[in-house]
Amino acid sequence: MKKKYRDWIDFDIDQIELIPLSTEEKEDLKEHVLSKSKVKKSIKLRYLATAVILGISVITVSFMSLPALANQIPFIQSVLTYFEDDSVPNINTYTELATDMKQVQSSNGIDVSVEKAVYDGTNIILTYTIQTEAELGDNPRVDGMLDIPKANSSGSISNIRKINDTTYAGIEKVTPHFKGKSLDEIQVSWQPTLFENMETNKKFEGNWQFEFTLSELVANTIKLNQSIQEDGITLSMKSLKQTELTAVLQYEFNVDHSILKEWPFVIIEMVEVKDNLGNTYEIDSNGGVSMENGTSNKRKVTIYSLNPNAKSLILTPKVYFSKGSGKLGETKQISPVTIDLK
Repeated sequence: MKKKYRDWIDFDIDQIELIPLSTEEKEDLKEHVLSKSKVKKSIKLRYLATAVILGISVITVSFMSLPALANQIPFIQSVLTYFEDDSVPNINTYTELATDMKQVQSSNGIDVSVEKAVYDGTNIILTYTIQTEAELGDNPRVDGMLDIPKANSSGSISNIRKINDTTYAGIEKVTPHFKGKSLDEIQVSWQPTLFENMETNKKFEGNWQFEFTLSELVANTIKLNQSIQEDGITLSMKSLKQTELTAVLQYEFNVDHSILKEWPFVIIEMVEVKDNLGNTYEIDSNGGVSMENGTSNKRKVTIYSLNPNAKSLILTPKVYFSKGSGKLGETKQISPVTIDLK
């Protein structure tokens, strides 16, 4: 990592004085920025309502790498530190491997600064900051998920936290699903349309547009051939795809028809992962697909920042039984599975 980037890591955002742009400076920026063409907007299915606010004049300033403005809207190189209690990779490893974006967009008094992004072949992790005088609340939500044009579908987790009166840290974790093999390089578009204060339900609309390309991290895939059978359920470990940042476990499970008659919806999740050294790891479910009326299932789970000296992993699966309508019926923990790391 270059020294000029490393120096940002220890910056205290509370000590940075923010300098507002004058009208003349904004006009000057608009004359020099590169306009970006619009691309297809993705839809976050959790929020189908559209807020229409009349009488608002929207001025958007778009730029990619303007040193003068970068001095006035600081990037926080350690955004991930604000999410250490979440399932996230090792901060130092993320800092080293993620691509520096340094992209800033300003709209309606809200400056969104994309810090870094990384793609491990399964997941995209993007970190960013928001600078604004608007009161967005302690945990605002953003409307508009990352769009990967060649993906058939995507799952996402979004989180924003307030750092101080004018600064927010954000993280987007997206799992794009492709037909067949994952891509070595992906195009990413992110077009947030609004930020919402979840305490007051006040929405702050704007026009922010980011586009970038990410290359897959170098990976090593271990083929697995391990299965266990318990009470009508067969769990099979298929592969473990490792990068320096993550390890993605692919597994499958089959459920007997006799179980599905009582519990039409059955899911197996990995609830704990340890290694032979005693380390416990943060994990994220990447979702999956159910076939043949639930009898056959494929899923993936991401394990963050494996110890390079670990020789094996011990995974604890848990079965969730449901009759639908979001109602959880029963849970059952099945025997742990140990896989060797080669």
